[in-house]
Amino acid sequence: MRINRYITHAIVLVIAIAISGYAASGRSASPVHFGTTNAQAAVIDVGGSSGDVMFGRYSTIIKPVDIPISAPKSHLPVTYVVAPGDTLASIASRFGVSTSQIRWSNSRLYSDPTIVPGLQITIPPTPGVVVTVKSGQTLESLASAYQVDPETISDYNRLRVSEPSAGMILVIPDGVGPAFPAPPPLIWIGGTFKITIGAPVGTYPATGFPYGWCTWYVATRRPIPWRGNAIDWYGNAAAMGYPEGMQPRVGAIMVTTESPIGLGHVAYVENVFADGSWLVSEMHYVGWGITDQRLIKPGQLTGGALIGFIYG
Repeated sequence: MRINRYITHAIVLVIAIAISGYAASGRSASPVHFGTTNAQAAVIDVGGSSGDVMFGRYSTIIKPVDIPISAPKSHLPVTYVVAPGDTLASIASRFGVSTSQIRWSNSRLYSDPTIVPGLQITIPPTPGVVVTVKSGQTLESLASAYQVDPETISDYNRLRVSEPSAGMILVIPDGVGPAFPAPPPLIWIGGTFKITIGAPVGTYPATGFPYGWCTWYVATRRPIPWRGNAIDWYGNAAAMGYPEGMQPRVGAIMVTTESPIGLGHVAYVENVFADGSWLVSEMHYVGWGITDQRLIKPGQLTGGALIGFIYG
């Protein structure tokens, strides 16, 4: 019995010495294989892959790194030049923001949303507001003014300072600015014409004329059987036999060359006064989609601006 125990201990000791010698040799010698070789285990031991998992040496799991195929989105505001035919709504839709966010980001549009071709405006790179920091403003005050958390401003703009400095341009994601003022009921343009915001819209269908333009508005005040841009109306009406002249009459259509893009302008004559002045109603003189009434005195439309009046 005691001899068998010695023999067992000896065998265990020989096996232990063999294993430790193999480990110490840095695997320079060929290992002793017990049973069939496990190929997958060998791959894991020296590096490779098993299914969707990548292994380094000694079974270290390597996680594949996704390489972006598109450029990261810029956090900088966009400067956009208004093109003919642009509206605040079309620009906002193109850049994925709202018209209010564009107005809050441009001080000149805060009180008056009118845009004209060639005007440079600032567009937020994400729904929110672009602000230029004023002296004394802090992250806390800006966050309070635009209803966001200070961390939102700091994180989005990647600020490396505790407080922004005056003149710094910041983007405030999801910022909400103050309420816009109501348009003034009475304004002056160039010190020449007296303008009252708002004018009645008629009931005639303006078929064939796009909303927001002067031609659409006049077509709601009286039937218009011809087509074309405003500057073409005088000739088109004459070709259809409509009487025309250079004196204003109630219900006549005033045709002028007034247009920043050369398309002319039309307005509806509401009244004629004893001093020779006349009152017109119109759209898109102050701004796209805005109606107004304008008092015009003799001689104010100079340089051939007045083409004439369409009667009938």
